[in-house]
Amino acid sequence: MSLYRSNSAADRLNQAQAELERHLVTGPDGRCLGCGGVEPCATRAQLGAVFAEYGRLPRRRPGVTKVGTRRLPATGRSWFAA
Repeated sequence: MSLYRSNSAADRLNQAQAELERHLVTGPDGRCLGCGGVEPCATRAQLGAVFAEYGRLPRRRPGVTKVGTRRLPATGRSWFAA
């Protein structure tokens, strides 16, 4: 029976991890690109509760949020222009 519970817990954590990765990326306005909620969105809060319930932390995957790879559109102004 404990093996069934551990498989069930692992499945629930894996599902929570997959859902969390859809709600990590935010747009330039601070809103979640997954659901449009203000960061942190309600879904991220619920998923945090799932990880807390099992005493686990979400896995980190470098590059998921694409920080540093996103480009902001040019405004046509230069900070160095007089």
